[in-house]
Amino acid sequence: MTTLTSHEGLYQLLLQKQQLEQERIKSKLEENAQDIQDYYAMWAHQIKVPLSVLDLMNQTNTIDKYETSNQLLITNQYLDMMLHFIRLKSFHQDLSFEKINVQSLLRSVIQEYKYLFIHKDLDVSLSGFDLLIISDSKWLQFVFEQVIFNAIKYTSEGSIDIKCQNDHQVIIKDTGIGIAASDLPRLFDKGYTGFNGRLENNASGLGLYMVKQILHNLGHDIIISSKVNFGTSVIIDFKQTENR
Repeated sequence: MTTLTSHEGLYQLLLQKQQLEQERIKSKLEENAQDIQDYYAMWAHQIKVPLSVLDLMNQTNTIDKYETSNQLLITNQYLDMMLHFIRLKSFHQDLSFEKINVQSLLRSVIQEYKYLFIHKDLDVSLSGFDLLIISDSKWLQFVFEQVIFNAIKYTSEGSIDIKCQNDHQVIIKDTGIGIAASDLPRLFDKGYTGFNGRLENNASGLGLYMVKQILHNLGHDIIISSKVNFGTSVIIDFKQTENR
């Protein structure tokens, strides 16, 4: 029987560790590739909805300015989500921390969705303090867009109220259809659409998953509470500003 020397044993151990690390990296790359492939398939299904609406208006010569703007906005939303989903895979290589005025960022998102508010006849208010935080404005804008877009999507009448509190929290509250208690624990699971998502044929189940991942990576937190037929309240907490 051949006995390995201490140097040979150490060499074998290092080779095993290297092989395990290579297998881990290969598995991660395959997982990422499968995630992107699955998302592309889902995205292709989603993008057909606004494009079909635009095509129908064109064929029937019933072009409506507000509806056209809304469908183009939704199309752009899906494109933006796809780009952010891809960038999320290399999140820490795509960060730029700076001082951000949260109210100013929220105003730009509200302005971006003004046609949706008008089209659905929803009141929107922004109140509270001028919060100044250190974060990444591009990723944070995407978070606000997703949360506010969901509020608009699931609110047929009433209002969406946004408040910046002096305890470094932003509360986005709507008067929409609400979320079933059984769905709340799984809201941030990838691909989970819940009852409301099943009602909306084009729900992806990725928006809130991405929001949670982004905020976690930025060192922030999110809490969602809701009651069916009484609306939803989303709290984004910026007190924890250490990047993870």
